[in-house]
Amino acid sequence: MPVYVDISRCIGCRSCEVACDRVHGGKGHVNVHFVGSLASVPVFCHHCEDACCTMVCSTGALHKEGDKTAFDVDKCTGCGLCQLACPFGVVRTDKIAHKCDLCSGQEMPTCVMTCPANALSLDFDLASRRARNRAAMLITRGGRA
Repeated sequence: MPVYVDISRCIGCRSCEVACDRVHGGKGHVNVHFVGSLASVPVFCHHCEDACCTMVCSTGALHKEGDKTAFDVDKCTGCGLCQLACPFGVVRTDKIAHKCDLCSGQEMPTCVMTCPANALSLDFDLASRRARNRAAMLITRGGRA
C-alpha cells in the first residue's frame, strides 16, 4: 500500500517532508525532488511487491507484512545492503536502516493528512482517475497544459 503522488497537484511546499520529520524525530522518510521548474515530486518507499531491500536483508529486519514492507529495528545490523538494493533510493542507513513505515499505528500517514494540495493519496483508484483525467485534458487541448 504505497503513497500515490499526483505531481500535477504537488506545489513543492515540502509540508510532507516537515510533517514526516516531526513524526519520526528528525529522520523523515519523504524527500521532495525538483525537476527544474517543471515539477516537484515527493519520493517515498514504494512498498514493492518483490522488494529488493527485503531480499538482501540477511537478518530479516526488512520483511514483508502483507502489502507493506516492514522494518524491525532490533534485527538491523546497519550493513547498508538494503540502501544499495533499493532502486528508488529511499532506504537510508544511519547506523541502522530507516524507511517509510506508512506511519504505523495511524489510520492515515501524516504526509497524506498534511498535504495542503491533496497531491498524496493511499487510494490507487483516485490517483489513476486523476491521471486519466489530466491526460484526457491534455489531449483535448492538443498537448498544451
